[in-house]
Amino acid sequence: MAFLIFMRKSLAALFIIAALYNMWSLRRINVLMVDHILAGDYVIAVDHLPLTDRDKINWFNDNKKVLQEQFNISISDFNNIVIMEAVEGVRNINNHWDDNYYCFTQTQSEFRCVDKDLQVNIYRSEDNTLTFYIHSYGGIYVQALDGSIIKTNYENYFLDLDDRIGKNLDRWLLR
Repeated sequence: MAFLIFMRKSLAALFIIAALYNMWSLRRINVLMVDHILAGDYVIAVDHLPLTDRDKINWFNDNKKVLQEQFNISISDFNNIVIMEAVEGVRNINNHWDDNYYCFTQTQSEFRCVDKDLQVNIYRSEDNTLTFYIHSYGGIYVQALDGSIIKTNYENYFLDLDDRIGKNLDRWLLR
């Protein structure tokens, strides 16, 4: 009898977790701001991203046309796109320097800074393949020209993560 009660509670907990995940993943993702840093380099702030690596990549691939038309991101020849989550929303920190925030330069509003919650870096290589670096315990994914995606180099992903993040942010923030 105790086993049946345990199974019911476990199944109920799994159902609640699955329902919450579905509610989270079905929410519309809003692009809050876009910054064109250098020729072919962009920073995008969104209100949230899906939880799984596959869904993050699919979101980018599904929204290429929207990013190009509404935010002037050159999808055909970009070099690097950084996608950040604005977990705590958009803030006004213009009166002091705070290293934890990225402030968009091409936005006229006083509320133009978001916390630096890096989620995805997307690099275009010389042969036009896309490499997705997923920062939230994800991996490295390479998307070929035919759209196929291969996960690579997962075990070595975190070895130089701090160096890669630091170089990218220094290049954009200390210009």
